[in-house]
Amino acid sequence: MNKIELTSQFIQQHLNQFQCPVCQGAFIPAETGTVVCENQHTFNVAKKGSLFFLSHPVKTEYTDEMLRYRHQFLTAGFFDPMLARVQEALAGGLILDAGCGEGTTTKWLANHSKGSLVGLDISKPAINIASAGIALENQPLFMVGDLARLPFADHRLDAIVNILSPANYQEFDRALAPDGILVKVIPGNHYLQELRHLVYPDGQHATYDNAPVKNHFIERYPQAEFTTVKYEFALDQPLFTALFNMTPLTWQAQENREQLLQQPLDSITAEFEIAVVRRS
Repeated sequence: MNKIELTSQFIQQHLNQFQCPVCQGAFIPAETGTVVCENQHTFNVAKKGSLFFLSHPVKTEYTDEMLRYRHQFLTAGFFDPMLARVQEALAGGLILDAGCGEGTTTKWLANHSKGSLVGLDISKPAINIASAGIALENQPLFMVGDLARLPFADHRLDAIVNILSPANYQEFDRALAPDGILVKVIPGNHYLQELRHLVYPDGQHATYDNAPVKNHFIERYPQAEFTTVKYEFALDQPLFTALFNMTPLTWQAQENREQLLQQPLDSITAEFEIAVVRRS
């Protein structure tokens, strides 16, 4: 099957778990290549198999160049040990990767879990990268959408994964099943510390404190269980260049970009705090 057929099959298999992001109406059976709700809002499947659920494109700070550097860096395995711990919390079913970016995390989870993966991001260029490549049987469904209007029916998602990305907890709670699982990954305080020290030797950006993000999550989900994952990731010059160009950490350092790129790091610290919420 081609990607359009795979996406249509995916939607039909999970039809009662989706809803129209425009009117919140139920999706109904439709011809291959088309997704239609009961109020006749129609969405066409792109050639790459992705769906566009926004009323108009949204411009984000992540350029196509940055996304491609991010894809290069993440496909080299930077997130893999962290994703292995995320996968341990998942039990299958329909799983949303909320804020999936260029799709590397979604594809990794699709290849290592029993679930059916959906990757959603507000960036169309990111989803274009995510949906590129050869169609596979375990191909995730990628869609351009808004976290504030998830295209899922109430309490029908078995799990939501939110990795280093903005969140909408009200929508997560609405869409997550009564026995569903929410996994939130935030940076640890030492995340990318070598790059931070290189770019900002002193001043307010020289250190990072995840307490505001973590405490906000705990206020919402006091039952959350946290696990810290920390490791060193080896770098060569191409990977250092990709890292430098993919992260918002260097956005304020563009004047010194060429000079900093001549000071490559040979490793970088990966530190994450993984919060798991099991609803009951």
